[in-house]
Amino acid sequence: MNHLFETLSKQPASDIALVSHMRTLTYGELNKRIALYANSLSDVSSLAIQLDNGIEWVLWDLAALISDTPCVPVPDFFHTHQISHIIDSAGITHIVDAKGIRKLSDTNSHKPSFPSLHKKTAKITFTSGTTGTPKGVCLSREGIEELVFSLQGTLDNRFAERHAVILPLAILLGNLAGVYTTLVAGGTVFVPPLTEIGLSNPFSPDLGKLTNYLVEQKITSTIAVPELLRGLMAVNTSFPHMKFIAVGGAKMAPELIHNARLRGLPAYEGYGLSEAASVVALNTPEHDKVGSVGKVLDHVDLSIVDGEVHIKSHAFLGYLGSPAATTFATGDLGFIDEAGFLYINGRKKNVIITSHGRNISPEWVESLLLAQPGVGQAMVYGDGEACISALIVPAHPAAKIQQAVLSANLSLPEYAQIKNYQLTTPFSAKEGTLTANGRPRRDQIIKQHTPAEEA
Repeated sequence: MNHLFETLSKQPASDIALVSHMRTLTYGELNKRIALYANSLSDVSSLAIQLDNGIEWVLWDLAALISDTPCVPVPDFFHTHQISHIIDSAGITHIVDAKGIRKLSDTNSHKPSFPSLHKKTAKITFTSGTTGTPKGVCLSREGIEELVFSLQGTLDNRFAERHAVILPLAILLGNLAGVYTTLVAGGTVFVPPLTEIGLSNPFSPDLGKLTNYLVEQKITSTIAVPELLRGLMAVNTSFPHMKFIAVGGAKMAPELIHNARLRGLPAYEGYGLSEAASVVALNTPEHDKVGSVGKVLDHVDLSIVDGEVHIKSHAFLGYLGSPAATTFATGDLGFIDEAGFLYINGRKKNVIITSHGRNISPEWVESLLLAQPGVGQAMVYGDGEACISALIVPAHPAAKIQQAVLSANLSLPEYAQIKNYQLTTPFSAKEGTLTANGRPRRDQIIKQHTPAEEA
């Protein structure tokens, strides 16, 4: 299936396809470069991309796709040991970084044998790690292209004129939904280095740089997580050229969308999953219900089973190291209304999804806290919030809790680090905050122990 590349080859050769910093690439140049890079991948079994956003990232990614070379984007927000896990578990033989493409050393006697990838794996995307070990999702080229053309058909080329990628390209929303969809629609994709637009640390953005870039480049569309949307709302800047901002990656209140639109930001909520190659449902100007995550895309086979969203996807081949699969339970609770709009109203399990779109298992963070000598009990929370907060019961009056939090954070990637904490009284089964076997009853703890204002 070469539908994507056939479409790219038919775009007017002189039209601008990619813009990054001082560099531009026309569609004619893009197609030549893809072919050139693809030829250099003949001896590559699995390619990792570890670059800042830019034209080179896009070129290597598309070259891997057209040459049937499994591609593994490496998120820059992962911790060092998570990156090592990705490189080992995906059997990566070559990596593209700031120094160019290079072969990884195979002299390490502890390096695991090359894994058996699911047949037709085109891309392995690793989730943001609900535990310290990210899970690899194997995606097919057929399913990726199906998603791209379905999304492009839903948006009907209306917002593809000047699209800016402000999320890391290692994230599917930036990669497939942003770059691929805009290119097949014939638009121009702006892929500035994140350092250039104040997003080298997405958890502490320079919103002035970001807004200046969007305005100066006359950007017409972008994709953001809720926390970035909040940031754009906080800056007293108008965006006269902006026509469409897709927002997803985490739960958000309807008030956020309403308030964004009042401030002149055309925000539309969507819903997606790595297993579905990114977008599953999306609100658009023609089909919009604030509070919903939009109408399910035409190619998606979605059902509600006992209140939980289940999806069958041509893109999903299975998890790395697990049996092949095409269907999966999302863990999200939801329903579809009579008009066909999907609503997500909760998580089946305890996974925290921050407003930056990062998935975090509370047990992971809590286990590191509880490993500290001064911590007696701990519970973390932060679903829909910008960062993780903790309720901590000191083990003794002289416990050095601040030092304990700092120590725990050293073992965590920044997106999972504890930014706020509050000392509290012990949890107990008697007061209803622990189960009989000592597990935290999270809702009750939040209700009884969360202060009105945190220090």
